Amino acid sequence: MNKLQHQVSPYLLQHQHNPVHWQPWGPEALQQAKDEDKLILVSIGYAACHWCHVMEKECFENQEVADLMNKYFINIKVDREERPDVDMIYMDAIQQMGLSGGWPLNVFLMPSQKPFYGGTYFPKAKWMNILSSVQNAFVEHRAELEASAEGFANSISDNASLFQIMDLETNPSFIPTSLKIIVGNMDPVFGGMNKAPKFPLPSLLKYLESIPSTLGKEIQSFQASEVQLSRMAQGGIFDQLAGGFSRYSVDSEWFAPHFEKMLYDNGQLLEVYAAAYTRTKNPLYSEVLIQTIQFLNSELRAKNGLYYASLDADSEGIEGLFYTWPYEKVNEIIPSLENPEFYRTYSILPNGNWEDARNILFKKEASLNYKFKDELSLLLAERNTRIRPETDIKQILAWNAYLLAGLVAASQALYSAEIKQDALNLADAIEKHLLKLDGSCLHQASFSGNPIEGFLDDYAATALAFIQLYLVTFDKKYLEIANKLVEKATELFESKEANFALYLYAQNKNKELIADKVEFTDSVCPSSNSMLCEALLWIGLIQSQVNCTLRAQQMLETVMSKAQSNPSYFSNWLRIYSQWFENPQAMIKFDLTYVMDQGLMDAMRDINRTLIPVENLPENKHFLVCVGNHCLAPVSTWDELQAQWKELI
Repeated sequence: MNKLQHQVSPYLLQHQHNPVHWQPWGPEALQQAKDEDKLILVSIGYAACHWCHVMEKECFENQEVADLMNKYFINIKVDREERPDVDMIYMDAIQQMGLSGGWPLNVFLMPSQKPFYGGTYFPKAKWMNILSSVQNAFVEHRAELEASAEGFANSISDNASLFQIMDLETNPSFIPTSLKIIVGNMDPVFGGMNKAPKFPLPSLLKYLESIPSTLGKEIQSFQASEVQLSRMAQGGIFDQLAGGFSRYSVDSEWFAPHFEKMLYDNGQLLEVYAAAYTRTKNPLYSEVLIQTIQFLNSELRAKNGLYYASLDADSEGIEGLFYTWPYEKVNEIIPSLENPEFYRTYSILPNGNWEDARNILFKKEASLNYKFKDELSLLLAERNTRIRPETDIKQILAWNAYLLAGLVAASQALYSAEIKQDALNLADAIEKHLLKLDGSCLHQASFSGNPIEGFLDDYAATALAFIQLYLVTFDKKYLEIANKLVEKATELFESKEANFALYLYAQNKNKELIADKVEFTDSVCPSSNSMLCEALLWIGLIQSQVNCTLRAQQMLETVMSKAQSNPSYFSNWLRIYSQWFENPQAMIKFDLTYVMDQGLMDAMRDINRTLIPVENLPENKHFLVCVGNHCLAPVSTWDELQAQWKELI
């Protein structure tokens, strides 16, 4: 029987009425496979995945298919966002097999959980052939399957042998070279990687925005960032009516999105647009920040103060139906003869500019939506009467942490007390619903059966976000939370392998998994190890904890040789190395009590550098300017600090 009815994951609940005897991932299903000596089929997806829905309709809702699956397999459904550790193992296995990864991910395992075959989306006829062929191979060629599965299982565990240690002290500068490679691979006209589909890749954009001004202009990293950010803001990937970005564009021009909207993208992109706005003061970027935050607060914020995971791409079974427009409907609301500029600006055509004679609102030029706020409000009111896409109501810690960091950055860029309050409210909700007193955390706020303990990205992203909040509020509570998370992370995720500086993705006490995975590449989200590395650097700097600084350096030395050879997939690592070692930023340590008593806080903030309150300055000294691992002489007065700062810049 289907055992998904008591789950909380919207994705799993979508499958609760399938005739397939689905079970959630866990000891009961895994033990049943061993007891009955049956193959395991693990099918992995997520609620906003369009092709997951297609395969469900074609295959998993079909009784003939279900009968075959139920007869031969223990069928396990996994929400990849709920169990990213399981997804990580079997996605890697598929790629080791030389197959293309993606979702839905369907992997066949021996009763021991070791994988031997799989793939992504399959139409009904092909899926049924695969099911029969796999079962026949299990019966007739079991020994060969066992050997194959054993080989794949051994190959997917990560360990120190994958890495070559680099001595950062003797290594020559490689940030300029890495930037040239990245910029050279980007589309000079529309931005992003020079291919389709196109993903925003916020970590890569953060790297481009973090470079010192002279170097950024020389290598044109700022120009590459601006091209992408502006084109994305104009494109169909950005919801011109309600704000917020879709997950990716299916074409190379950011025109036609895959319409799902994910919290992790939008949270990270707030940080990127905030950095770009601070540098350029481009009003397009401030409009994106404001509209995206409005979208998040109106459509993804839950009553408990946390934010939901995503909005589906489909409504009424059709991808993009909610977001796109027949010409006749737009003309009915905003007559074209009276508003030709609006139609030109948003590329609205009588026969449609997309599929099925529908229009995606898409700006070919970088004009502000504010210019057409009345017209857009009319369309939004009409859109709000439509059947909405489903919301995935999971509240995932790491994703909420990305948003917290984004809100902090946006509040500083726009000098917005309102956005800062949004950040404070979210921090309170995270502390209340996802953090434990002992420093550990949950992966998500609601769960079925046993709670899902936090993964490394949950700990690292949350520690970083609370550090960022501390650096703008100077409230020690946030620093203490970050401290606890970092301490607990080093306890729970340290590799069992001696002298290996990186940390496991799942807790080292986990007994259900067949492989130890170490997440070290940066993709649509920064790698969990890179985030923990940066958190360790901050803790080391703020609290003079040398052991944290040294461990972070060891992590960088472990990864940097790989980062040099493939910089696009190590952009967060490279940014960290650049900002902390090769191009360190000046920071000001200061006596908070003195600054407050002297009324200097606004003047300090105008310097627009990282400010770190400390309590261990020499007697009668109130300011200490540091650049990387070098500090100038401590000074007593504001005038002395200004004089030092002028010499520095």
